[in-house]
Amino acid sequence: MRLKKKTGRLPSSRRSHSVVPGTPHEVLIVALREQPGLLGALVSTLTGVKLPRSLKPSDATLRFVKPAELRLDLVYRGGQRRWVLVELQRGVDPAKRRRWPLAASLLHDQTGVAGDVLVITARRAVARWAERVACVRTRLGTVLQLKPVVLHLGAAESKALLDERHPELALFAAWAMQHRHGPRARAVVERAFELTERLPPALRRAQQRAILSVLSERMLALLREASMNPDKIPETPAARKLRLFLEAQGRKKGRAEGEAKGEARGRAEGRQEALMTLLRARGLSPSRDDEARIRACTDPAKLDRWIARAATATSVREALGTRTPGARARPRAPGRPRPASASRS
Repeated sequence: MRLKKKTGRLPSSRRSHSVVPGTPHEVLIVALREQPGLLGALVSTLTGVKLPRSLKPSDATLRFVKPAELRLDLVYRGGQRRWVLVELQRGVDPAKRRRWPLAASLLHDQTGVAGDVLVITARRAVARWAERVACVRTRLGTVLQLKPVVLHLGAAESKALLDERHPELALFAAWAMQHRHGPRARAVVERAFELTERLPPALRRAQQRAILSVLSERMLALLREASMNPDKIPETPAARKLRLFLEAQGRKKGRAEGEAKGEARGRAEGRQEALMTLLRARGLSPSRDDEARIRACTDPAKLDRWIARAATATSVREALGTRTPGARARPRAPGRPRPASASRS
């Protein structure tokens, strides 16, 4: 959530506390925006409270009369002017002391109805901070306070989110493991993949990719290592599903890399043939050594330079930028700069 002014940038002292969204942050925002029912299922599972089904994601940028904007992670609006402000909080951000009450006050003023401020985090310390950050007391005794609903996705909450009745919530359980790497975290990820298999094909593939996107590099490395050595580590059905998915992803990546290399090789071979054809057409017969040198070159830029030279060169050596054996460069006068048109091989 960032405060932007059209009249200029914020002072550096304010920008320094801003928490830059990372990939896990963006993945969850996209999931919540594209699947509105996810938020209701998450809140109902963890708190027992049911949100109105009419709530839908809306423009998350709140505008004031003066030229300023308050940009939030997600804003849901529904029937009877209901609204829910959602923040995915990865770390401590002191600016939220001002911005959360400001956003809630603006929405309250616009709709005339009090809504909810919902903070989702995977860190216990951040959850404790979020509960009390938006409380300001003056010396005289005036208190301005906003106490959001904080959903800390910890170990117990992750277990509740691995629900066979709601396989779409498995993404939140995996998201909660973004900072963890132990056996329990790995078991949660494996179970999340197992439950994801229950989703329709299109949604299943999207959630599988999303789960991999929210995991840390360390966790991904551990999962890949385990998938390469299934005989050394006891493999559960959930682990097998994850291993097969990782193997399929690896094969797909390998094919893509192989195709890219094949295309690059094909482009180089095309330039090589064009150069050989041009030399022969101009009556310049490359020797075996010349041809070997041309075939060995895979640098497109160098091949293009050789082709350009071959159009006007009087010999193969001149086209390839090779000096005649025994030839010596003409000495330059002291202090005289090298001509800018000197060719490179």
